[in-house]
Amino acid sequence: MFDDIKRHYLSLSKEDRRKLIKELQLTTFEDVSLDTNMSCCPHCSSHEFTKHGKHKGEQRYHCRSCKRTFKSSTGTAIGKIKKKREFLAYQDAMLSEGYMSLDKMSKKFNISIQTSFTWRHKVLLSIPETASKIEGEAEMDDLWFLYSQKGRKGLQYSRERGGTKHKGDNDYQVKVLAVANKEQVELKVSNIGRVSQADIHRSVGDKMSKKTTLMSDKHQSIAAYANNAKIKHINFKASEHTADGKGVQRVNNMAERLKTMVNRTFRGVSTKYLQMYANWFKTRENHKADIENSDVFQKAMLSNKKAWDVYSNIESIYERFIKSHSKRTYRCPVINRFKTTNWNKQVVFDYAFI
Repeated sequence: MFDDIKRHYLSLSKEDRRKLIKELQLTTFEDVSLDTNMSCCPHCSSHEFTKHGKHKGEQRYHCRSCKRTFKSSTGTAIGKIKKKREFLAYQDAMLSEGYMSLDKMSKKFNISIQTSFTWRHKVLLSIPETASKIEGEAEMDDLWFLYSQKGRKGLQYSRERGGTKHKGDNDYQVKVLAVANKEQVELKVSNIGRVSQADIHRSVGDKMSKKTTLMSDKHQSIAAYANNAKIKHINFKASEHTADGKGVQRVNNMAERLKTMVNRTFRGVSTKYLQMYANWFKTRENHKADIENSDVFQKAMLSNKKAWDVYSNIESIYERFIKSHSKRTYRCPVINRFKTTNWNKQVVFDYAFI
């Protein structure tokens, strides 16, 4: 049979071969299904719901509390996607094939640039959060990215989208806190401007363990945080790079690759989306073995019921971040294009939640 298939394949034209290969690649994702074991309503978290027919082959439910209907895909990244096979293939390519531009991805999957942009962010917002704490010897440093309003319409001068050319630590530098040991990497956008002890505690405090030995340069805020958190801290002069043979080489190496991805591969990323791209980089660092087993990792991503909530309210999260953790002015707001949302006004999502 194999020889017959090969012979028929070779008899096809180059264009037909290309179409066949693409179709075969997409069939890989037909068997990837969502978790149908529903435990509660994604709208109100009630456990009182019943089956309510099917919609396009997928089981639908009716909540007795809020009177709304839902499916297993409600609230997930794939919930409102029409081309589900293509979306799953797109997700797999983002995780396994590296960092490709929107233009390359749109051509690869025969979709528009805008659709490629939307799918990318939905995938990034469905990445599961790492639950384990960082223990043992860990390195910490703050990475600097220029404040960017790339893509924001309505600014009078285009240069205003890119911050300032001023060198050194200033109020246009977006800080990403990087913590890493031999097994795990953590990256969190903390604030714009100088990093304070409170910024460190808010961003990565819940990831640190009392068993951690923290290494960093003589950053006063890191030293103060370690002292208050009662974490052992080894520091050194930045010019000396190490103390007792230990330094932050892993974080420095990671920082170089992250900045290459953001500033060169993607030619700059808006501060609004920077945490998403940091999560993408972090996931590829932390879950190399899981990504190879794509079915398992994809199901974990598709079980994230908060993906649509955050995606439809990312502008509100960004506005709160600018007003609360920077001296910048929130300008030219993006009009909310979503008529309905599951956004709970009582729950405050910090920017580091993304």
